[in-house]
Amino acid sequence: MHFTSLTDRTDTEYLAIIDIAMRLKRDKRRDDSARGRVLGLLFFNPSLRTKVSFETAAAHLGAVSSIISPGQGSWTLETEMGAVMDGNKTEHIKEAVQVLSQYVDALGVRSFSSLKNKDADHAEAVLNRIREYATVPVINMESAMEHPCQGLADWMTLRELFKDQLTGKRLVLTWAPHPSPLPMAVPNSVLDMASRSGMDVTLACPKEMVPDTGVISRARANCAWHASEFRIEQDQLRALEGADVVVAKSWAAPLVYEDPEVEQRLRWETNRHWTLTGGKMAHTNDAYVMHCLPVRRNVVVADEVLDSPRAAHIQEAGNRLHVQNAILRTLWDLPY
Repeated sequence: MHFTSLTDRTDTEYLAIIDIAMRLKRDKRRDDSARGRVLGLLFFNPSLRTKVSFETAAAHLGAVSSIISPGQGSWTLETEMGAVMDGNKTEHIKEAVQVLSQYVDALGVRSFSSLKNKDADHAEAVLNRIREYATVPVINMESAMEHPCQGLADWMTLRELFKDQLTGKRLVLTWAPHPSPLPMAVPNSVLDMASRSGMDVTLACPKEMVPDTGVISRARANCAWHASEFRIEQDQLRALEGADVVVAKSWAAPLVYEDPEVEQRLRWETNRHWTLTGGKMAHTNDAYVMHCLPVRRNVVVADEVLDSPRAAHIQEAGNRLHVQNAILRTLWDLPY
């Protein structure tokens, strides 16, 4: 079975994976249960935490990993179906993935949103084509619309911070400015994870930055199922009042597909004042702060926030290793 979306499994199944991750972290467990297995890691986009944490997770299981970066030491890959390959793309993913499936025991894939073709991004075109041709488990290491590995690491971090008492706690996902348009994968997964955790969830963002209705509808439905609250605030200070944890993240407005120049002005000029500062954090319930990293200091989050005792972004990043170890154990049916 693949691990490509937080919608693939139930809350109970994901909590079981996090339980494994927490035990692995506590026991500092390393073994050779996956000796002889190979984890393929296909990166269409840059990575630091994802790359090293997956390599390390494989090593902790006795497995080895193989990095494939198309165009950097391996052939460039065409992802469009029906493409006339008379340009700079050398090999099609239809062949590449079928071949890789004969070499590796699982295939991680990182392929960001184009922020140009809305239909392809929302359809997870690249990820789903790879799933179609793979005959081994596929792991989503961040796709156009989701980052489930980050979502589970965030969920694990929240359980640690609040000692598993998440009901009644308020999480605020606040938008922040950024010089470049960023995809919705991380904020989508934050909203999905948080709305399934039992926490009250507030989305704070300028009106132009509200995500697509499908994401919002799913978060509302998840919160309703757990008898928790979901709300959207366009006043950042009001949103932060009473927050127990704040997740800061930038993302592009949906308008980026239609008018990127207007979107850029809204993101980088009109709403530049949305940087998360210490003064704004004073409105919270002495909240923890999380960010998926990398973070642009004093643009997305101010120094005084990232360097405060309530900053949990390093703990959050560390938990990527343990969650991904647990994911591999689950996919490969290994003991723990």
